[in-house]
Amino acid sequence: MIVKPAPATPLATLRLVHLVRERLIAAGAPAGAVQLVTGDTEVGRTLTTHPEVAAVSFTGSAAVGHLIARDAAPRKVVLELGSNAALVVAADADLDAAADAVVRGGFYASGQACISVQRVIVVDAVAGEFEKKLARLLPEVAVGDPREPGTRVSALIDEAATERVLDWVGRARAAGARLVAGGERARDGRCVAPTLLADVPDGEPAWDEEIFGPVVCLRTVPDLDTAYDVVNASRYGLHAAVYTRDLRSALRAVEALEVGGVVVNEVPGYRSDIAPYGGVKDSGIGREGPRFAIEELTVTRMAVIRA
Repeated sequence: MIVKPAPATPLATLRLVHLVRERLIAAGAPAGAVQLVTGDTEVGRTLTTHPEVAAVSFTGSAAVGHLIARDAAPRKVVLELGSNAALVVAADADLDAAADAVVRGGFYASGQACISVQRVIVVDAVAGEFEKKLARLLPEVAVGDPREPGTRVSALIDEAATERVLDWVGRARAAGARLVAGGERARDGRCVAPTLLADVPDGEPAWDEEIFGPVVCLRTVPDLDTAYDVVNASRYGLHAAVYTRDLRSALRAVEALEVGGVVVNEVPGYRSDIAPYGGVKDSGIGREGPRFAIEELTVTRMAVIRA
């Protein structure tokens, strides 16, 4: 196995490979079974096109994933790509729990997670009350040093990411979105204040694309079926969540939503390592999780012996 970390975030991967090698040695296996290579795009291209590489697993943007899939052909690829994860709030939902989920799921890791809450779709009957509950919780989202246990939002990965997030917020407002909270730098440096936008129109990147920052977009719809249609009207399909007390509505979501995972009454960012994890459409192909990753990276071989 050869691991290549993202150029901007190598340290965690370096530590992980070190720990894996320690375990390999303790088990009597060669440490060299896992290799790590750092570098830029050319290093990645060399790895994904080399004829001795049997399979490629990539986590990153849809644009780069598509290039890798083409360049790696005919090798097997597993792609975990972008998302603009949706959370649907039904008329019968526990609104306090749903508002808490938006805050927990939208701002952890400063929103820099592919299954963080980005689109919140609320049935009209409870939209006003839900927005008020959400707005009351936003001041509790602590902005500061990521080493402090209470911090939820801190600096984004680099200045370019900060500028892009603020630009997308500005574009949404210029297109008619209503700023409920945030929308500016929270501190000196690269921190973006926890931001809530309402009524972001289709066609704006803050709604259509993966914002990868502490920004949540709120939209009102007349009913639950419309909410499911809005979730599906996206090129992405990784995880989605639905808050409802009605089992029929939950099962309808499981059937109707075009995503790799449906989570009922919890954040779309819920993950368990024993479960299959992956998306559809531009969110990727294949599944992670030990059992499912083994299946993805195993070739079925048929043998026929005629006596």
